[in-house]
Amino acid sequence: MQDFAATVNQFEALYNANVASYRQTVLTAFQQVEDSMSTVRILSKQIQQQQLAVQTAERYLELAQARYETGVHQYLNVLVAQTTLRSDQQQLASLRTQAMTASVQLIEALGGGWDRSQLPTPAQVSEKVTKSAIESSNQ
Repeated sequence: MQDFAATVNQFEALYNANVASYRQTVLTAFQQVEDSMSTVRILSKQIQQQQLAVQTAERYLELAQARYETGVHQYLNVLVAQTTLRSDQQQLASLRTQAMTASVQLIEALGGGWDRSQLPTPAQVSEKVTKSAIESSNQ
């Protein structure tokens, strides 16, 4: 009888450990999804702000070139404006790359961890679905 009780206790302990592990996995998944969503949201706002900075730098470059052409300023001001514009454009490209990476991480956190070999080919996607194919997939 003691062997039976010990076996039951062992299985209960194993069950409780599995439940705790499952809960931790679910909590980790929720955390990853929330982290990825907040990263995408924050980067989206930063991209909007950086796009405004690029537009402003473009306008500044136009003004600097116009002032140089009219003789008001030196060419150094045009170079500074070009440098500012290129820096802002590079920062925007970096933010967009980060946003794409965060989007992929969000998809992966939501369970989209497949690789290309699992995707259908273009021919498979475009082929007509026949009645027999539908019936065989329902079985």
